[in-house]
Amino acid sequence: MNILITGGCGFIGQNLIKKLLEQNHNIVVFDNKSLDIKNKNINFIVGNFENIDDYSYIFNNIDIVYHLISTTTPNNDRHKIEYDIRTNLIPTIKLLNICVDKKVKKIIFASSGGSIYGDSSNKHTEKDFPQPYYAYSINKLAIEHYMESFYKFENLDYTILRISNPYGKNHINKKQGFINVLIDKLKNDETVEIYGDGNIERDYIYIDDVIDALVLSIKHTKTKIFNISTGTSYTMNNIVDIVQKITNLRPKVKYLPKRNFDIQKNCLNNTLAKKELNWIPKYSLEEGIKKLLKD
Repeated sequence: MNILITGGCGFIGQNLIKKLLEQNHNIVVFDNKSLDIKNKNINFIVGNFENIDDYSYIFNNIDIVYHLISTTTPNNDRHKIEYDIRTNLIPTIKLLNICVDKKVKKIIFASSGGSIYGDSSNKHTEKDFPQPYYAYSINKLAIEHYMESFYKFENLDYTILRISNPYGKNHINKKQGFINVLIDKLKNDETVEIYGDGNIERDYIYIDDVIDALVLSIKHTKTKIFNISTGTSYTMNNIVDIVQKITNLRPKVKYLPKRNFDIQKNCLNNTLAKKELNWIPKYSLEEGIKKLLKD
């Protein structure tokens, strides 16, 4: 198939590219940089996502679009709200219009299961009412609704994956993604900073399991939104203990005051994805961390 990936040079994108090339798909990557990959089946287009309408020609003959690009990370800075709308939401609407005009068969969106649902002691299902707190997650939810609208009125097929907290190889952000940051700090004998008392709980999922779900979404057309997660949550203190158990090294930890936008507990029910995508996560937390340490 002919596949376009926005944000393909990021963490999820790099891992997805590898998988799609193994399956001999033809790939176009749109990002603000390129990767040093020598393969006749891949073409990198460097540009600014805000100006995606200037690059409509790269959508010619594209079957599937993976929309992975994001210009912001979770935060509570009110001064960044306008920037998030201008650089994420508005260009995504341009992207959807291009997909319709170019007769793209389907768009697959990497949404955020870790921030859209909000705080809860129960496992979130896809039917739970979203409670996004900050601009990043509000825009993710807005994009989901626009995709539903384009499907209803323009017949643009879509699948949304609400991904929990991915970790694994090719992770780029040195400040976000607790497991990757922790292991990187451990390897460099540096101190990892934890906001709060370390009892914030998250549902962590290894990147290869995320990629499997993204690939399976190509052919699925019925249900539109899936939680992609392990269905088990761990505290940051749990993660520190597990890494110590595996490596026999105690990570250095500095506890800082809790941030007011951090959700206390987030865990996603993945039953629907298992049933309808025929997807099952292969890696337990310990197995994923061991694999990451070897990569």
